[in-house]
Amino acid sequence: MKQIPNRGHRQLRKGRYSLPGAYYFLTLSIINKEPILANAEIADTIFESFEWLESNERLRCFCVIVMPNHIHAVIQLRSEQTLSRLMQSFKSFTAKQINTQLGRSGSVWQETYYEHGIRRNGSLNETIRYCYENPVRKGLVKEAQEYPYWRCKFRME
Repeated sequence: MKQIPNRGHRQLRKGRYSLPGAYYFLTLSIINKEPILANAEIADTIFESFEWLESNERLRCFCVIVMPNHIHAVIQLRSEQTLSRLMQSFKSFTAKQINTQLGRSGSVWQETYYEHGIRRNGSLNETIRYCYENPVRKGLVKEAQEYPYWRCKFRME
């Protein structure tokens, strides 16, 4: 009898591997989907953390969008580290900063994150467009360019 694979967070990590130079679409969510990210100070913490990782050649960042309860990022993995290690470092540092800014303690990020490898230029463009239009789909703004918590290396039209 064929066994049905386990579902859930642990199953997401099975078979995950990292490839330096590969492009990834990432989604990191706040624990319990609390809308704690939608303020300028916390968004700046997220952006500055990605900038620091880029300046230290750990990743190349194409776009980041900070939504109220999650973030999306399109990156290229640099150096010989794993994506899991990079995300653990990012989540640990930003959780401490966010907790300090909010005057609280405890977990901030969900234990797992979603990652999707991007293999074609067209897919890279589509994924960046998806991120850009996310606040419109979520009803936060009428036009994507109105959303303040967005950073991208490319001009969007």
